Parts: sequence; C-alpha cells; structure tokens
Amino acid sequence: MEEEGVGGDHSSFVIGLIENRAKEVGMAAFDLRSASLHLSQYIETSCTYQNTKTLLFFYDPMAIIVPPVKLAPDGMVGVSELVDKHYPSNKKITVSRGCFDDTKVGD
Repeated sequence: MEEEGVGGDHSSFVIGLIENRAKEVGMAAFDLRSASLHLSQYIETSCTYQNTKTLLFFYDPMAIIVPPVKLAPDGMVGVSELVDKHYPSNKKITVSRGCFDDTKVGD
C-alpha cells in the first residue's frame, strides 16, 4: 500500500486563502501536476464558511497558505482558524498579509 501523497492519487493542489473585512474571500488553487491556476473571489455569506469549506473539500489541498490569525469580521472565525479547526491534517503555511497584496510592484 502506497503512503498517501507519495506516488498515490492524493491531491496535487496548493491553496492560498485570504479574506477582508467585507467578508470577501480570495482563493488561489494551484495544481502542481498541470501547472494550472484556479482563482476564486466570493463573499462568504455564512459565519460557518460553507463556500470555503466546499471549495477546500473539492480541491482536497496538500497545503493551505493563509495569513496570520487575526480577528475576523462580525464574529467570523477567520480562514486561518478555519483551516486549524477543520483541516488539521493538511499542511498549513502562514505568510504575511503583505504577500497577498497584488497592488505592490516588485523591485
């Protein structure tokens, strides 16, 4: 029996998640096998993050990139805490919120 993620049929997706105070969630799903990128931006309409959980279930990522834990809007748990609570077996990578800012021009 092959170990999951080592030559098996485990997902090859890496997901990046970010949210703002307006409850908009941005998701980038990069498939390492095909080098394809899937971008999503949506308003999370429930404090249970049902849209986000559905997409994470669909992609079944091998790693999830999130900003550091901070207070989320209107009592929502935040994407980082969502990953901790519902996806503890997935590798979680925390990067500065500035890394998600596409308005900055590189040097």
